[in-house]
Amino acid sequence: MTAYKRQFLLRFAGVLILFAVLEWAAGQFLVRDTWPYVWSVIGYILPALPLFAIIPLVNHYAANRPDEALSKKRLAPARRYMIRLGISMFFYVVVLMFSVAALNRFDLALQIKVIMAILTALPIGAILWAVSSFMFDQDVDEFERMILARSVIVAATLTFFFTAIWGFLENFAAAPDFPLYIVVVVYFGLFGIVQPFVRRGFK
Repeated sequence: MTAYKRQFLLRFAGVLILFAVLEWAAGQFLVRDTWPYVWSVIGYILPALPLFAIIPLVNHYAANRPDEALSKKRLAPARRYMIRLGISMFFYVVVLMFSVAALNRFDLALQIKVIMAILTALPIGAILWAVSSFMFDQDVDEFERMILARSVIVAATLTFFFTAIWGFLENFAAAPDFPLYIVVVVYFGLFGIVQPFVRRGFK
């Protein structure tokens, strides 16, 4: 892996982790139940602004990659992956912000809460589907697919370990509650961080 690609992956992961931290901080210290609904939504959306840095990051990497250009056959699945991932993340952020703000602001019936929970989780399933489709795409280099598969395993292991530690901290040391929906963002942040190290293991 080139230093340029490693730098890109670390920045990509940094954006996701920054979003997770800011979103958690907004829920803990910024947004209040007494706020009007519109202001609550804005309070949750503002921390998501770093996610918009993903698009220029990807475009800059594609336009300035120092290694040889990808063939059209290899570039097609990467483009499909980025389009699917971008659309899924956009809907996830939008639905999540409106759902959380509505739950904090209104006294909703149980049936409505269940529907909102399912609708909010659907984009997460779409994100995981986008990653899985890219991993198993036959047009993607076999070595790259192996790197992705191992990165998924390592990132999942670290995420499980992190959630276990935080869960014990909540029970033993009265640590703040960690919203489970941010675990997905933590996972993808770790997914971007571990890829350079997984790839380095084959050198």
